[in-house]
Amino acid sequence: MDDEHEYFKLPYMIHKYSSYSGNYKPENILVKRPTDQLSRWFTDSTTPSQFIMLKLQTTSIVEIIRFGKYMKSHVSDLKKFQVYGGLEEDNLSLLLTAGLKKDNLSETFTLRCQTSEGLTMPVNFIKIVPLQSWGPAYNYTIWYVELLGKNQEDIINSAIHIINLRKEEEAVRILLKHLRRRRYKEAFEALSRESGVQLEGPVQSRLWNALVEMGDYKMAEQIFEEAANGGELDWYMSWQPYTPSWRVLCPCSDAVEERLARPPSPQLPAASDTDTDEPVLNGGESRLGAGAEEDWAESGARPGPRGGHQLVVDPKTGTLYLFGGWNGVRDLDDLWSFDTETERWTLLCRNSRLEGGPQPRSCHKMVFDPVHGKLFTLGRYLDSGQRTPENMMSDLYSYDVATRRWRLECADTAAAGGPPLVFDHQMCIDADAQTIYVFGGRVLPKSNEDPHRLQYSGLYAYHIGAGAWRLLADEHAHAHAPQPRVSHSMLFHPTERRLYIFAGQRNREQLVDMWWWEPGGAARMLCRARSRAPPPPGFTQRATIDPDVGEIYVLSGMSASHDKGGASGVQNSLWVYSLRRRAWACAYSNRTVSAAHPRPRFAHQLVYDPVRKIHYLFGGNPGSCAGSKVRLDDLWALRLSRPAATEVIAVASRAIREAALREMAADPARAPAALHYLRNDVRAVTDIDDPDQRASFEALATLVVCGPGGGVAARALCPRRARTLRRARHDAAPASHLARHLAQVLGAEDSFLEPTQPFEEPCTPPPEEAGSDGDDAPEWEARAARIRLYERLCRYFRPSRVPPQADVMDMVKL
Repeated sequence: MDDEHEYFKLPYMIHKYSSYSGNYKPENILVKRPTDQLSRWFTDSTTPSQFIMLKLQTTSIVEIIRFGKYMKSHVSDLKKFQVYGGLEEDNLSLLLTAGLKKDNLSETFTLRCQTSEGLTMPVNFIKIVPLQSWGPAYNYTIWYVELLGKNQEDIINSAIHIINLRKEEEAVRILLKHLRRRRYKEAFEALSRESGVQLEGPVQSRLWNALVEMGDYKMAEQIFEEAANGGELDWYMSWQPYTPSWRVLCPCSDAVEERLARPPSPQLPAASDTDTDEPVLNGGESRLGAGAEEDWAESGARPGPRGGHQLVVDPKTGTLYLFGGWNGVRDLDDLWSFDTETERWTLLCRNSRLEGGPQPRSCHKMVFDPVHGKLFTLGRYLDSGQRTPENMMSDLYSYDVATRRWRLECADTAAAGGPPLVFDHQMCIDADAQTIYVFGGRVLPKSNEDPHRLQYSGLYAYHIGAGAWRLLADEHAHAHAPQPRVSHSMLFHPTERRLYIFAGQRNREQLVDMWWWEPGGAARMLCRARSRAPPPPGFTQRATIDPDVGEIYVLSGMSASHDKGGASGVQNSLWVYSLRRRAWACAYSNRTVSAAHPRPRFAHQLVYDPVRKIHYLFGGNPGSCAGSKVRLDDLWALRLSRPAATEVIAVASRAIREAALREMAADPARAPAALHYLRNDVRAVTDIDDPDQRASFEALATLVVCGPGGGVAARALCPRRARTLRRARHDAAPASHLARHLAQVLGAEDSFLEPTQPFEEPCTPPPEEAGSDGDDAPEWEARAARIRLYERLCRYFRPSRVPPQADVMDMVKL
């Protein structure tokens, strides 16, 4: 959407409503009177059919809807509702599913203003449908509604023009499909030539000619295999669910296993809000009572258990680097490397502060620069007793992997124009531009009595070569930018050169929105939980990105929707977000303890090797064992895999050969050839050990030997019989399916069009339709079967209406 136009309040009127009670008329929502108990719309029923429809004064792009409330929380407020929108009141699309909190604060929601293809959606009508109130069996109440968006003439006209072109293209595509199926070749070629609309891609056209027109099954199988090997199935494969495969590289030590075996303790880490004096660190790392238990015995062969640590990967060598963390008793400053080839840990630095490096810390962040082979670390958490003036400076350190030396890059980043001392922030690197980005995090206050102290940090950029900081966005929340937060995720896409920011916490609110930010440009919101279905809000989600496939992976640790701090709220849940389709999918979820999966945890670390396509998980807090000081020290590798293209080729080959055999078996004269084809060709692509394939093969053998049921079989209608049948059913079918489909695509105002008349009988039937009513039925029966097979095979290809790159974020710029 064009950022040159700012959105503003959109005027509207009450168009329709289901009901109202007494003087609580729908017009009351036009005025914001939070102190007037009568100024609201109150329904007279709780039936699901309750609604209120708003009509905008001009066609607009509605981006935000804001609900006002009464000065006190009310039981009839909407706990759950839906918002629909569209250009026509009888053709609306779902824009939002959400609910209001039970308080007196106004709430703002972002509406979906784009189609699944990325086209901007202008609307004339907004329909609000109440689904549930906060009180049982209470009627629904809406106090005030405000719509924000854009209605500038140029962008509205452009959006409507693009949608009309898209509708016209789809209507032409429907006609082309019909003409080709009925063998109206001249009409098909003329419409395709005049409209410039291609029904399908070149591969599908070759497949149609070979399979449907010529009945050459062997050539069709060859075309499909060539297309699959040429990458034509990549779009289909990207929609297939992942199969997670975990492998333990380093199990928990004996000391950790002994602690995990102890009976559960009634005192577990409490998940509190991040605006308290003693915040939850990394989603549950409570620092209260530190030192109450014995310290962990450190081993020289492997890193000890911890949470709130940092783990990064060198994409060139696949080496992992681990630094710092909280072991349940004290902060750590040791630095380790893990060779993924030999699967061995190496201690690089036992005490970094003694070798010119950073002090012990947790809740810090670290990035790896693959160009110069350096680690950069920033931020930490300090207990109240440690917040002395000499400890309150935010330092930035680097570690050279080749020379194994620490270096202080900046003693006080705040004094140099960078962020203040923060924790639970996020940091990522643009290796090509040699720039480090730091966003969010909770600012450690020098004095809690300062009323003007900062709570959250903004977005900063650090240029490694120049050693200079630059503020990109301050700590104040903006409507067109992500709010500063803690416990979020931030990733850099090296190809698109964009920052992606997801989820987090701000005050008492769990954020589950996703933004992308172009450095030097503007921010755009991709999705919000109330309009899409991202992972549930949690305290310790960790995110990675694969720029090659355009996917973001989010591993959640503790869900905010479960009992806080309890075992029921701790789980391993991996979600995948496709940047191309802008859709979420759950790839893995586990709450149980098993040798084949990592124990559910939080305050862990997850990193991704984009070259070898492997995730690595280390440490964390199990949250469900004896003692609040227990941490984990196991290392796991996760590989996500989708079905291979060879599997799809095998399925398609079997379907093609089975269809060829059925066509051969329908002709008694070809029975010997069908039996030979069954023994050799069909058997070659059938897995007899698979029960389903074996049953299908046996059914085909019965078909070849016994024939198609004694000559009584379902037969496809030829065009002449089909027209006769349509005439007989004309009175019973007032509107044809094709007419209704075209009306829906073209957006006709009438709900039902006049019934289409059957095609007139041609004076001279074309050659393919010549003959009596039944003499061409076998040919059309075989053709119908080939068309069904063709449509089945085409499901593996990218639909013609999907852009080649399927990058909907670029389409927004239309």
